[in-house]
Amino acid sequence: MPALIIYGASWLLIKKTESDIIKYDATTGKIDSVLTYDNNNNLLSNIIFTYSANKITLNTPYNDEYDFDNTGKVVYHSTQEVQQGHNIMEIQRFSYDANNYLNKVTMSLTFDGTVSPVYSEIDYVVENGNYTKYTLSNTDSGTVTRQYVFTYNTGKTVSSPCSFLAPIFADNTVANIDKYLNYGKASVNLLTGLSYTILNLDKTVSTGSFNVVTNVNSDNYITSLSLSGNDVAGFPSDNLSPLPRSISFNLK
Repeated sequence: MPALIIYGASWLLIKKTESDIIKYDATTGKIDSVLTYDNNNNLLSNIIFTYSANKITLNTPYNDEYDFDNTGKVVYHSTQEVQQGHNIMEIQRFSYDANNYLNKVTMSLTFDGTVSPVYSEIDYVVENGNYTKYTLSNTDSGTVTRQYVFTYNTGKTVSSPCSFLAPIFADNTVANIDKYLNYGKASVNLLTGLSYTILNLDKTVSTGSFNVVTNVNSDNYITSLSLSGNDVAGFPSDNLSPLPRSISFNLK
């Protein structure tokens, strides 16, 4: 099966479609920049990648930094901003199992240089080569604020052009470039559905499910994924990005 390169992607989020064009360095083959457009072809952002050893930084207002292990997987992501005169850094750390599947994301912050304990974490369950569960919880109370359970067509083997689980079913992605980074192995089978349980700000719980409609090309690469179902009700307590309703890729 040939290795395919993502040259573009589009996604639908809260009834708003955005699209990326990815530009690569002709010499190194690495991503040079990601240009994001709205559905009227207005340029929303031009994210430039700067490389230094096992690290990249982005020209975002939040000084995004990503660190990688020696196999190229993301192990650290930080963003920085000033709020009311205070320097705040949000930190995410990523760990993987022995088979290179993402199994945990921890979230912490520093406030004017003082490091806080981990306040939240995402745990993944992998069974038979597929991510089957995602659980976000608060570390102080153990309260689960969000959980997804995934189902698959185990008779259909596919390849993913990106690491779906981290950027699409994980935490906030300010610059929307996470889908083009390496977060370990993807599920080996075709995703067909997911159910969700989300704790809301008013302490109510929203539950529901989506059917997943996926298209693959002749090489069994996923080219598009759509979630079919009602919008998630309520206001989630975890302040994470909502689920995208569809995503598609242009591959070469």
